[in-house]
Amino acid sequence: MTSPTGSVLFLTNSELGQCNVALAVAEEFLRRGDFNVHFASFRAAAPLVQEMNTRTDTVYPVEFHEIWGPNMTDLAVRSKIGLLYHRPGMKGATEGLTKVSNAMSSWKSTEYARAYRTCLEIIEKVRPAVVVIDPILHLGLDACENITARKVILWPVPIKDVVVLDQPKAGVLWKYPVTGSGYPFPLPWKLVPANAYLVLRVGMTLACAKSATDKQDPEKTEEQRSPFPLRSAYTKDVLNLTPAFHEMDFPFRVPNNVISCGPIVRQCQPLAVADPGLNEWLQKPTILISLGSHVKPSEDVAVQMAKGIRKMLYEYPEMRVLWKLRYDWESSMTFQNVLGAHITAGSVLVTPWIQPDIMSVLNTGHIVAYVHHGGANSYFEACKVGVPQVVLPQWLDTYDCATRVEWLGIGINGSRTSAPGADAIEFAKALIQVLRDANMRLKSNAMKTLCSKTEGRVMAHDQIVEFCSME
Repeated sequence: MTSPTGSVLFLTNSELGQCNVALAVAEEFLRRGDFNVHFASFRAAAPLVQEMNTRTDTVYPVEFHEIWGPNMTDLAVRSKIGLLYHRPGMKGATEGLTKVSNAMSSWKSTEYARAYRTCLEIIEKVRPAVVVIDPILHLGLDACENITARKVILWPVPIKDVVVLDQPKAGVLWKYPVTGSGYPFPLPWKLVPANAYLVLRVGMTLACAKSATDKQDPEKTEEQRSPFPLRSAYTKDVLNLTPAFHEMDFPFRVPNNVISCGPIVRQCQPLAVADPGLNEWLQKPTILISLGSHVKPSEDVAVQMAKGIRKMLYEYPEMRVLWKLRYDWESSMTFQNVLGAHITAGSVLVTPWIQPDIMSVLNTGHIVAYVHHGGANSYFEACKVGVPQVVLPQWLDTYDCATRVEWLGIGINGSRTSAPGADAIEFAKALIQVLRDANMRLKSNAMKTLCSKTEGRVMAHDQIVEFCSME
């Protein structure tokens, strides 16, 4: 392998939902060996980078650079907003927006200034040919405002979140449902006033937000710098890469500098290699349930879902269910009474974590439906393998996902009346519908065909390299 001559720097948040695409593309750069790869994030991401170095075992490993300061999870914890759960509708969306604003407001201005300088110091040390930035890492966007290196925004989300503010005739107000609202698409005229109000409410909340009070020794005063107002990540003068094809979202006018790469997922081992025991169990048609790394269902939600699964199994007794459940179900007699017999019989496998990559499980071909919370990574994974989706939305963009799968005909909202919770009857109907609906399977399979045109991480790598070489 020839020695790399240039460097690429990834600047990203440390939460998996945000950094997964950066890890996938960084790993592609690592395997190619054409650039020195640098990865800057908060401390929580260090083990992820170390794991990437271990699994690739290349001559020139990724160098990790720690961004000083609290990550998104830390901000949420110390602002005491709890989890982001909220109901759909005007009141629920407003609640979700307020929680996000409160979390961001917990930045202290001098604290933000120090974290900002950390990013600048990393950029100055690495002197990259290109900086690949997470659009939610406002520190990174702020630090990259005036650098000479080329900049690429690597979006982990569908096209809506990239271009919705750039639509003709103020379409953001009347055409597209506001994130967190759960409103349908196309947006009915009766909901346009509420939708427009929410758009304006978002703008006012972000424009008027301020950092937390920062008490300190006057002799130790640092430069005052605030993350507010939050800058828009999309700009017309940088390359924007998204995992979504146009056919995977609502219809939009998409600028030429927004490139669709296809689902960006990490290269993974076959399940037979990664987890032979799970692979041996997974030899029949199976419903996969994985509600994301942050979702911890309550007793009531877990039991309602269990009842829905039991009802589905009455209709499809040969079906299996693999359920990643972050809940102590073994200590709950109520849960055991509902699903214990099916667990004992081996038709339901409940585990607190699925160790192999989810794509290793999906790629087996035995998954016939994917139940998830509506996170972008889960949505793209399901599209890539062509399985129908049941979305149980919890917050903000997850409500968009539930609306999106129904608009495209590739899934169903499994908790329309009960979100962010669950209702046994509603959930059971959703499971049975995706198993029975042949048209939904055809449309899901067509999505698989679409996604097979490219390998997202490879496309992203190639686009970045080409962008670097432009005069």
